[in-house]
Amino acid sequence: MTLLFVHGGVAGRPKEVRDLGYAVGAGAAMPGALDAVEAAVIALEDDAVLNAGFGSTLTRDGTLELDAGIARGGHCGGVANVRVRHPISLARRVLEDTPHVLVTGAGATALGWDMELLDDTSPAQRERWRQARAAGELDAGRYGAPEHVDTVGAVALDDDGVLAAASSTGGVFGKLPGRVGDAPVYGAGVYATAEIAVVGTGVGELFLETLAAARVARAVEDGADPQHACERVITLLGERERTPAGLLVIDRDRRAGAAFRGASWSVWGPAGRVDAVRLD
Repeated sequence: MTLLFVHGGVAGRPKEVRDLGYAVGAGAAMPGALDAVEAAVIALEDDAVLNAGFGSTLTRDGTLELDAGIARGGHCGGVANVRVRHPISLARRVLEDTPHVLVTGAGATALGWDMELLDDTSPAQRERWRQARAAGELDAGRYGAPEHVDTVGAVALDDDGVLAAASSTGGVFGKLPGRVGDAPVYGAGVYATAEIAVVGTGVGELFLETLAAARVARAVEDGADPQHACERVITLLGERERTPAGLLVIDRDRRAGAAFRGASWSVWGPAGRVDAVRLD
């Protein structure tokens, strides 16, 4: 059976721990790691409470611009600034059906010509945006505030020893239209080789500038335990910027790791809730 772990996005403010067993079940039933992470993230994208797919946050202008990335064996497919319901499936098309790594906007949407489009986000997210606009809270100075940060992701190892990772997000609440985060960028928010699979969650700019996912992978490849590698890189990110951040890992030896900075983070695996290590 495929070994799978999922997360629902790190939060800078306390949130009730969300049972993500439904996503683990959806993915673990798949025979291959790539199918598993896609199925798990599709389930998360359909959860209106999470910042991905239907429940995605809105840009400063009130528009939807979704990002996603999926990786296996040192290769990645990513999409940015799209409005399909399941961006992770569109990212997989980039991985398997094109010679590209990252496709954005109209070009990416054209690849998903037969996919369901989103007319809007969830009513709760739309109301959140209306209230923020009325209160004058959509200026650049509020970008990356603790309550703005979350995303979803999954890592998996199948019975053939194949590792895969997937990440999907609506991005940071109130972002500039056209902004691209770390979720679709290989080495930043998503990473998978024959040795390890990694996903991150937090303010994408921090992960992009540090290549956080690749740093974790390099540490494990150099002999570090996956848990210690996650903690080491989260500490590094905290020294650079005190914003919420999380990293979730699994390696070819079935060792998992999860560490974060922030107030709460829902991580789930085959045995249920995972107690990710919280760092100050």
